[in-house]
Amino acid sequence: MKTRVILLAMGGPQTIGDVRRYLYDVFSDRMLIRLPGGAVLQRPFARIMSMLRHKSVAGNYAKIGGGSPILRWTQAQARLIEAELNETIPGVSCDVAMRYTAPSIPDAICEAHRTGAQRVIFLPMYPQYCIATTGSNVVEIEKALRAFSEITPVYINDFYDHPAYIDVLRNYIIRNAREDELLVFSAHAVPQRLVAEGDPYVDQVRRTAELAANGREYVVTFQSRTGPVCWIGPDTLEEIRRLVNEGGRKLFLIPVSFVCDHIETLFELDVDLRERLGEKVMSRVRRMPMFNDDPAFAKALAAVVTDKVGEYVKR
Repeated sequence: MKTRVILLAMGGPQTIGDVRRYLYDVFSDRMLIRLPGGAVLQRPFARIMSMLRHKSVAGNYAKIGGGSPILRWTQAQARLIEAELNETIPGVSCDVAMRYTAPSIPDAICEAHRTGAQRVIFLPMYPQYCIATTGSNVVEIEKALRAFSEITPVYINDFYDHPAYIDVLRNYIIRNAREDELLVFSAHAVPQRLVAEGDPYVDQVRRTAELAANGREYVVTFQSRTGPVCWIGPDTLEEIRRLVNEGGRKLFLIPVSFVCDHIETLFELDVDLRERLGEKVMSRVRRMPMFNDDPAFAKALAAVVTDKVGEYVKR
């Protein structure tokens, strides 16, 4: 069976001029931000929010080079994963699809069909499952697949506790964290309502942190809150301030729900934290580098895919 793997990410504006449309698409997604009163209010809300926030968000992207590097890093990983997979699944190819920016999920599926793929494995570039990320992607995938009944989809929901991924994350911590530093795992926040409705994301984040810490002392925090909803905590910024000012701790910051550098790491953790907390606090905080185009991470994700294919074949 001719197989294609599509790496899934949320995407990000490639240029400053793309920011407003990107924000509109994000705030339009009811799986991410669900307003009371039904879908009728979602698009007006998205227009207002994108209008109000695009200048400040564009300024944030300007501070990290004028756009998001997420597509570049995901494409680099696709090439590396493809090379790894061809050792065990001859002829497999890898592509990239973004939820809110190009290349889109429908375009990636059309390309898979054009190249004769009979089976498409969808691999989210988020270790933990959340209905607002992986779940939103799956809804878009299933809509696009209606036109291609000959394609068999295979979904990988998460890899938050996969041994190969945990090994890579542990090795990054071992190589980079100092013995006197407290491990601070920072994950993207989600609305509290998702947790109340049974979404597994927060539990999976905490399990990843537990496994990666491997017996070391650690805390779990959440960042990237946006929009008028109640978010899960504790907040990364407030927790760092408390740990340094009240406890005098040295901290090693681990972006646990991200696999490559983009706005959440390069701006929120590297720039915004420093601007808001000051040099005195941030002199005691160091951040773990992201996987980006590390072949070790590609090898781990290839193992995730290979294991999933094995499960599929056994059915």
